[in-house]
Amino acid sequence: MKNDPSNAAPGSLEAVRRFVDTHDIYNGRDALADVESATACLVAEGLLGKGRPMTAHDLSVLRDLRVALREMAAANTMGEQPPHEAVDAFNDLTAPHALSVRLDTGHGSVAASLQPREDGVGGVVAALAAAVHEAVLMGTWTRLKSCDNPECRWLFYDESRSRTARWCSMRGCGSMVKARRYRDRQRGRAADAL
Repeated sequence: MKNDPSNAAPGSLEAVRRFVDTHDIYNGRDALADVESATACLVAEGLLGKGRPMTAHDLSVLRDLRVALREMAAANTMGEQPPHEAVDAFNDLTAPHALSVRLDTGHGSVAASLQPREDGVGGVVAALAAAVHEAVLMGTWTRLKSCDNPECRWLFYDESRSRTARWCSMRGCGSMVKARRYRDRQRGRAADAL
């Protein structure tokens, strides 16, 4: 997986970003291509323990969750509400997996977090759902965006003041998309002149 610190999201939202980016559209790589590679990837990311083996159904759930999260992040890019289908898919995929509230004390205060109550892929799904929940409450969710370059769609965290970033990298995807749009406009003008 691409690990660009400039795209990193805060806290547990980074796990969501990295999970969605297991599908590297630009380079044609998918870390969730099969059960073996998905298991290795999620173990390496610290999302999955080495216990219960993953099934083909588990892999399907993870891929569907990844699609829903990417679609919701793409809506953030455009400043829109996420599509109902993506939200419904997220809700349906995460509903069967239990979370519990965990309280921790330290430094004179109490902190609360949601923790998965199961291991395996169910725990991965629950942990990602908890991260989305926390990001929505903290106001960071809408800054998690999908690159507006259709050949990339890499997730990134928008650090801009205006919250209007549309590309994972202005030098890379931003320049490429702007140049493509410029060439398209030039061709359109040339066609209109004929």
